[in-house]
Amino acid sequence: MALEIVLRLDIAQESRPLSTEEQSLRDKLKRRILGLAVVERARKKQSSRLCNLKFGDANTRFFHRRANARCRKNFIYRIRKDQGWAYSHQDKAAEIQAFFGELLARPRPWQVDLMWDSIAIQQHDLSSLDEAFTDQEIKRSIDLLPGDKAPGPDGYTGAFFKSCWDIIKDDLMSTANAFHDLRCLNLQLINSANLILIPKKEGADAVCDFRPISLIHSFIKIITKTLALRLAPRMNEIISSCQSAFIKKRSIHDIFMTVRNQIRRYQRNKTPSLFLKLDIAKAFDSVRWEYLLMLLQHLGFPTRWRDWIAAILSTSTSRVFINGVPNPPLRHGRGLRQGDPLSPLLFVIAIDPLQKLLGAATELGLLSKLRGRASNLRISLYADDAAIFIAPTKKDVEALMRLLDLFGQASGLVMNFHKSSVIPIRCNGIDLSSILESIPARRATFPTKYLGLPLSNSRLQKVAFQFLIDKILGKLNSWNGRILTAAGHLTLVKSVITSQAVYLLSSLRAPKDLMKCVDAKQRHFLWAGMERLTGGKCKVNWIRSARPKACRGLGILHLARFARALRLRWLWQEWPSHSSASSPFDSNCTTTDRLLFCGSDNANSGRWCACFLLEQPMVARAKS
Repeated sequence: MALEIVLRLDIAQESRPLSTEEQSLRDKLKRRILGLAVVERARKKQSSRLCNLKFGDANTRFFHRRANARCRKNFIYRIRKDQGWAYSHQDKAAEIQAFFGELLARPRPWQVDLMWDSIAIQQHDLSSLDEAFTDQEIKRSIDLLPGDKAPGPDGYTGAFFKSCWDIIKDDLMSTANAFHDLRCLNLQLINSANLILIPKKEGADAVCDFRPISLIHSFIKIITKTLALRLAPRMNEIISSCQSAFIKKRSIHDIFMTVRNQIRRYQRNKTPSLFLKLDIAKAFDSVRWEYLLMLLQHLGFPTRWRDWIAAILSTSTSRVFINGVPNPPLRHGRGLRQGDPLSPLLFVIAIDPLQKLLGAATELGLLSKLRGRASNLRISLYADDAAIFIAPTKKDVEALMRLLDLFGQASGLVMNFHKSSVIPIRCNGIDLSSILESIPARRATFPTKYLGLPLSNSRLQKVAFQFLIDKILGKLNSWNGRILTAAGHLTLVKSVITSQAVYLLSSLRAPKDLMKCVDAKQRHFLWAGMERLTGGKCKVNWIRSARPKACRGLGILHLARFARALRLRWLWQEWPSHSSASSPFDSNCTTTDRLLFCGSDNANSGRWCACFLLEQPMVARAKS
């Protein structure tokens, strides 16, 4: 309607001057239209989830297509019930509301408690965590909030708090200080969240196939972000070395290499063992609050900090959104909200005693000690991904099942054995059918997937890397590069396609054919925005494109060279003076890699100590 009025006024202006009222109305409507256009463009960009692209990198049409594609992908057309299907919105809403009402409800009274004294939980001096909030802390939390992510129930994004900090600072600090003093009588009014369902896989049709993501109220998000920033520097001393998730100075690649090398040691030394990959059912949503608060007390968290956590957890509510329509609010009785900045750290703390429980069982003789020099790793944890090594005996398997059941009843973190697997290592001649009778997990073989990477007890075949090409092709097929600018092509290549390959190359030595194929996919999308192209459309040689921008390149990574740089990191882990839990015996490094690192034919000579390098550069010694 506004556009129609502006159009009619423009037509009238061609034949006569507009009156003062008409001109004022036209200007007002014009400003309103332009403002709404900016808001709509921002909304479409937010819905497209392409955070790497700026407004100038693509037109609104591209964001519209991406947002519409995501809408189609996330739309819930039907829900599978115990008997039949739910097609109407009312039936789907009732089924989903009942599922999450049961999932988030308060569990039965706590009947099983961990033997805290026997598992040796170490206390820490964490008294500094409950100090008063400062302006600098709150401002830092706001600065770290993404400005264009989807808002919570209050509708405020990070961009609002950043731009209006000087105006709202006093009110915000007053509310934060009230929370610090535990004046939380009406905290439930601002501790709500919108629960958005994201499909975990293609064709998701059961409620359990959707991942609930909480878009929480902005004030609670700022508070929990502040608490997370306080806690993060202390996590390294609180959490055992077998856990690598959400902890600074620890890497997912370290834990992958540690597990892989232990498997290969057992294979090479002919040591019989069982490797269990365990899946935790609804991990974040099932943590018992009583267990978590008791664990925080044993770890030495101050009383005020525990009261903060209890207040945030006990007053939380969520409304499940089904195709954009909210359901009635649900009151939480357990679990940690995915989307809360503090939840990952609390979950890592909650699952860490499992390692201590297995260690105590080993000391008491309930579990056999691992044989060989790789016996330092019983369990590997990355968030809710657990991998356990045990001896292939009926006694050990039954003891492990009892321990997992005990931990599940105490913490709420119950294993989902339907999605778990057990893989034998050098178990030839052992009756595994009898031994694994008490484990309802499927029996698998190598190679398998662990932490998103192919894991094997021997050298990987080329077919094991095909998943990377399939993943890149899936990304390319979801983009329409022809409506993107050249800058948009470059941004997506560097931030999305390259990152897919770098994650794999950080741990594994990929075949040269694979890296050439990935380079080809990047080159095709960069110059033509499509999956394939002819050489005539390439404006610059690929080697030159892969140079740094300071050297007149585009800053794209040359995968073969960058993969070598990533592999050299593992040689640093092998350095005698460097202590690391990973310390891999097989770092996938070639002789040329070792020459680049050491600077001499002696594998133990440091490159900084090789005086002859002043006369003969390392590059001359490495035949690349």
